[in-house]
Amino acid sequence: MSSLHLWFHTIRPQTLWASVAPILLSQVLAYQLAGTFSWVVALLIFSCGISLQIAVNLGNDYFDHLKGIDGPARLGPTRVIQKNLLSLQKIKHVFLSFLTLGITLGIVLVLLTYWQLLTIGIICIIAVLAYSGGSKPLASTALGEFAVFWVFGPITILGGFYAQAGELPNLLWFPACQMGLLSAAIMLVNNIRDIPTDSLANKFTLPQAIGARPAQHLYSLSLLLSFIMIIGLASALSLQLLFSWLLLPLLIVLIRMIYRRKGTELNRQLIQTAQFNLLSAVCLSADLFRVIY
Repeated sequence: MSSLHLWFHTIRPQTLWASVAPILLSQVLAYQLAGTFSWVVALLIFSCGISLQIAVNLGNDYFDHLKGIDGPARLGPTRVIQKNLLSLQKIKHVFLSFLTLGITLGIVLVLLTYWQLLTIGIICIIAVLAYSGGSKPLASTALGEFAVFWVFGPITILGGFYAQAGELPNLLWFPACQMGLLSAAIMLVNNIRDIPTDSLANKFTLPQAIGARPAQHLYSLSLLLSFIMIIGLASALSLQLLFSWLLLPLLIVLIRMIYRRKGTELNRQLIQTAQFNLLSAVCLSADLFRVIY
């Protein structure tokens, strides 16, 4: 691989949709419901969110390698540190660079909008560092799903809307929970797949705590509830859904497959769940634009 290709692989671009999806939806909601809308603010939100997620991905590689979690028995995609394709020190430097970039963009966003966003920014920075780092990281204490639910759900949706509007209508909790549930579902697939190897590395996750079958049930429930959140938002806005109904058959297929796929087959389930997350945001955004135009 070329150096550029290596770094592209390392930042895990297929996972970045987890931040793009809720940011997109938050900005479409703001465009429709807020009195004003700034494209500069929207660009800052996207850039900050993506920078911080890349930092999370790199930090996860760095800290997991230090703790011996990414061993030779790993079922997920190959990590470049495992194959000695990139040094641990280089990963650390780029991790800190994206973290610094995200913090800088966040400060600019706060200066241009509302100081209250500083609280959200601090929470996000803590989440980046605490997810894999420290003596008791969130990802290793059965709190990974809980963390991504809040960060990629309420924090991103409410924070993104507030940056544009300076207010928070109660109906935003529907899309906030929708995005949060789908992000938690992505994490569930990852941790269901890694139950055997996480046990060897003393990594304690929610699927380990409750078992694979209950975790599969929780995944299915998360997807179903996410669709119910779409219906709830439509009801609150008196919105006639069209594109969002296309999600229902895909949702049913994903629920069926979570019970059938095992081991490395779950890598496909992981990618498809991330794609479904983005598609959910796109379809709901399209329905919202139908109201505008």
